[in-house]
Amino acid sequence: MAKLFRVRQVSYAWMTILLVLVLAIVWLSLESKNYWRLLGLLAPLGLAVDQLTTRIQIRDNGDVWIRRGFTGVSRLHGISKLIYRKQAWKSQQIVLRHTKGHATVDPKDRKGFIASLKEANPMMEYVEE
Repeated sequence: MAKLFRVRQVSYAWMTILLVLVLAIVWLSLESKNYWRLLGLLAPLGLAVDQLTTRIQIRDNGDVWIRRGFTGVSRLHGISKLIYRKQAWKSQQIVLRHTKGHATVDPKDRKGFIASLKEANPMMEYVEE
């Protein structure tokens, strides 16, 4: 059975600022009757929804799949090393080394993620910096 972990989200303060900016652009577009300005909102809103729907999945065989909303799935096979950096910037604390390189992940429940990955992949090397 695969275990799912949610990704840390953008803070509510930033979402409030983004919402105010979106409403200002919509209001200016409607007031000037220039509706082409609304097309500029599609990319940021699409990326926000994509980030909000991202999930990290630990498979039974120890592989990690990062499932994104619109942009597909990243499959990390053969995880050989997990590096947990306590002092690093928040989104770069957990680094996974796998057969094709490395990837950083930022789950909400970091301790639970590390424990689940150790359970699914007992041969993986764990380093805490």
